[in-house]
Amino acid sequence: MNSISRLFIPVFLFLGVLQCKADWQILFNGKDLKGWSGDPRIWRVENGVLIGETNDSDKKITTNSFLIWQGGEPADFTLDYKSRVVGNNSGVQYRSKVLNAATWRVTGYQMDLHPNAPYLGMLYEEGGRGIACQRGQRVNLNEKPEETGKLEVAEVKLEEWNSYRIVVSGHVLRHYVNDKLAAEIDDVNADKRSMKGVIALQVHAGPSMKTEFKDLKIQIETK
Repeated sequence: MNSISRLFIPVFLFLGVLQCKADWQILFNGKDLKGWSGDPRIWRVENGVLIGETNDSDKKITTNSFLIWQGGEPADFTLDYKSRVVGNNSGVQYRSKVLNAATWRVTGYQMDLHPNAPYLGMLYEEGGRGIACQRGQRVNLNEKPEETGKLEVAEVKLEEWNSYRIVVSGHVLRHYVNDKLAAEIDDVNADKRSMKGVIALQVHAGPSMKTEFKDLKIQIETK
């Protein structure tokens, strides 16, 4: 191999890596619910913030309800967003399945936004295996989770704006809270794991709640 060939091979490899990542895509335009589907009683936009809110009267719900992104079913990606929640818990679904589009019901992986500290940022499988990985854990997930390691966590106030990130590649799922790895999951169950699916935002049945989102964006792997 001559010196020119040796020079260009690393360049081609570098370009190949670059081509595996698409540009960041904005999921929420800050103006309205274009590109999303959800219960219009519950979801609205105010001052550039996407809001889901329930109460005990005109916005009461008896089952969890979701605002579903209509942009496809991504497989491997990085999803960034900011959120704050008051009242009952919320969450972000990914690689999920729509059970009933008319009633906005979704099942699958969820990054939980929960007032109970061990549950904030955990992996919860909606309609499936339930609590799969609490914040501060590394797990192998089969029928039940098996802890393989610990992660250092910091105090987080759910009712304040925090930044969150979901990174999924193959069957490894990682959740970040304020740029700190909060949960890492290797879903080793080939029959039950999900490799692609919808993204959705949750409002939880039960006590009145308000969940807010902004700066939602996704970078999808294109390899």
